[in-house]
Amino acid sequence: MGDFEKQVKERAQGLKRILNKGFKVVKHACKNGWEKVKHIRKR
Repeated sequence: MGDFEKQVKERAQGLKRILNKGFKVVKHACKNGWEKVKHIRKR
């Protein structure tokens, strides 16, 4: 049973890492999108 729990913990950590990477990418994309929107509005 301890082995299974260890696997679950490792999986959870891996998922966290992937989610953090994904979040950073999305944040960056949103930032770029807003810059474009602001630029269009100024014109």
